[in-house]
Amino acid sequence: MFTLTADILHKIAPSIKGDRVELIANCLTKICPLYGIDSADIFHEFLANVLVESGEFSTLSENLNYSAKRLMAVWPKRFPTLDIAQQYEHNPMKLANKVYGGRLGNNYDNDGYTFRGAGVIQITGRDNTTNFTNYYNQKFVASYSPEQIADLLRTDLSVSIHSACWIFAISFKLIDEAVNDEMKEIVKRINGGYTGLAERQQYYTQAKKYIV
Repeated sequence: MFTLTADILHKIAPSIKGDRVELIANCLTKICPLYGIDSADIFHEFLANVLVESGEFSTLSENLNYSAKRLMAVWPKRFPTLDIAQQYEHNPMKLANKVYGGRLGNNYDNDGYTFRGAGVIQITGRDNTTNFTNYYNQKFVASYSPEQIADLLRTDLSVSIHSACWIFAISFKLIDEAVNDEMKEIVKRINGGYTGLAERQQYYTQAKKYIV
C-alpha cells in the first residue's frame, strides 16, 4: 500500500490548496487500491499522468470554447476556412456535436456535447462512457445511466477518480507497465502521443521522492 497525505500531495502538486488537497488525497488513497493501483510503484505513474491530464485536478471537463483561428489549428480538416470556423467559435455545444457527433457511439441528438471529454483522465463518447458505466454499476451495485455518469464525471470528484482508475487499470491495462516503469508507453496509451512527457516525468520524480 502507499500513503498519500494532503501535505505530500501539495508538495507534488502545489497548485492544489486548502480543503481540496485533503479531499483529493483522501479520494485517491481510498479509491485507487480498488483497481489494483495499490502500491507506491504503481501509483507513481498513475499520479504523474493524472496530474498532467487534469491540470492538477483543476479540469474535469473538456474546454470547447475555441476562437475561430484556434479551431482551424486544432481541426484543420474540419475547419479549413475562417468562414466555416466562425460558425462554431465560442459555441461549445455546437462544436462538440460537430466534432463528436456520429462517432464514438454518439448517435443521438446532442450526444457529442453530452459525451464530450469528462473526468480526471477524460472519457469521450457514448461508447466509452457506457463501458465505464457498466463496470461501475456492476462493481459498486449502482444503476446510473451513461448520461448520469457523464454529468458526474464533471461534477463529482470521486466518480471522476474512479473513471481515471478504470482507464488506467481496466481499460488500458497499464498495471504491468507501471510496475516495470515504462512511462513512455503509459503516456502514449493514455495520451495517444507524448504530449507533456517532460512534465509527467517531473511529477513522477516528485512522486517517487515523497511517496514510498
